[in-house]
Amino acid sequence: MHSEKELNGHKVCEALSLPSRMRILQELIKVYPNRLTISKLQQITSEPRMTVWFHMNKLREANLVELNGSRRGFRAATRGLTIRFNGNGIQLEAEKE
Repeated sequence: MHSEKELNGHKVCEALSLPSRMRILQELIKVYPNRLTISKLQQITSEPRMTVWFHMNKLREANLVELNGSRRGFRAATRGLTIRFNGNGIQLEAEKE
C-alpha cells in the first residue's frame, strides 16, 4: 500500500466527490484483492465506458486504485481508508494489509 505521504487529501476528496466514484471504489473494496475490469465496472454503474475510464483515472490519481493491464482490471489499493478531519486539516490512514 502507499504510505500516508503518497495520499494527497485534496486528490482523495476530489476523487470521492461523486457518488459514481464512491460506488466504484466500494465495489473494488468488496472484491479485494481481486480485480474488476472496465466492462464489469460499466455494468455495475450503467455508465458509458469512457465515463468509467474518467472516474478510474481520478481514483488512480488519488492512489486509491491500481491498474494491472486493462484486460486484467483494477483493484483497490487497500482494503480501506480512514479519513480524519482535525484542526490541522485532513489526516489519511490506510489500513494495513
